[in-house]
Formats: sequence, structure tokens, C-alpha cells
Amino acid sequence: MNATVKSRRAVYRFLYHRRVEAPRTYSEREELHPVAAPGQLGAALSFGLEMGHLERYRKHYYRLTAPGMLFTEQQGWVEEE
Repeated sequence: MNATVKSRRAVYRFLYHRRVEAPRTYSEREELHPVAAPGQLGAALSFGLEMGHLERYRKHYYRLTAPGMLFTEQQGWVEEE
């Protein structure tokens, strides 16, 4: 599996747990840097935005949408932990 897919999986998993804990909370881009592989955060966020899996607020804050949560569950990314 390449670094982009691994990073997407890690970002989605992080945002999934954040949404479960606090549904209205957005995560700063800076919080996501340690989760993704170096240089891969932009690709993961871009994919999520284009697919409608992520919602962006003021260009620096992100949270998983309901379709993003379902996608994460369907991919089995939550159970992998």
C-alpha cells in the first residue's frame, strides 16, 4: 500500500474518532500533520474534500461528514485498530 493511501486511512481514522467524541468539533490542519506521512496530508485532504467525505471551515479546520464516516466504516478502517 502506498503512502497516500496509508495517510488517507490514518487521517480518516483520526477524524472519525474526533467526530464520535465531539460531533461539532473541527480539527486544525496542524493536528493532522503527525497522523499523515510526510508530504501526504494535502493529498488525503484533497481526496476527502472532492469525495464529500470532509467538510472544511475557514481553510484550516476539517471534520468528517456523515458520508465520510460511513466510508470509513465500510472500508473497515475503524476495526483495524
